[in-house]
Amino acid sequence: MKKVTNFPWLAGALAMGLAGAAELAYADEVREIEIVVDGAYRPDRVSVRVGERVRLRFLRRDPSPCVADVVFPELGIRRILELNRATVVELPALSPGEYAFRCGMGMIRGAIVVLPR
Repeated sequence: MKKVTNFPWLAGALAMGLAGAAELAYADEVREIEIVVDGAYRPDRVSVRVGERVRLRFLRRDPSPCVADVVFPELGIRRILELNRATVVELPALSPGEYAFRCGMGMIRGAIVVLPR
């Protein structure tokens, strides 16, 4: 087999293409995180990376009406949490920072911390 040496740019282009494909594959992955609601959010702080697609699964075990919903004030998201059933919250792409979530009465709190890559 003849070795091709006339196209030194080809190796770089292929490497960049593979890196780009890896970035696309990363962007297509969805990280699912379960948060149990039982007198508190467990866990109450979740760290994610910029660009990471995140799906939160809230599992409400506490029958108190205080935790009947979850609110993400900065994101304009509010979901009713049914008792003993998972409720999914898909997060949009987020910039670095901290995004609070809380129960409808504001007594139980948690946060999503978005870290730079």
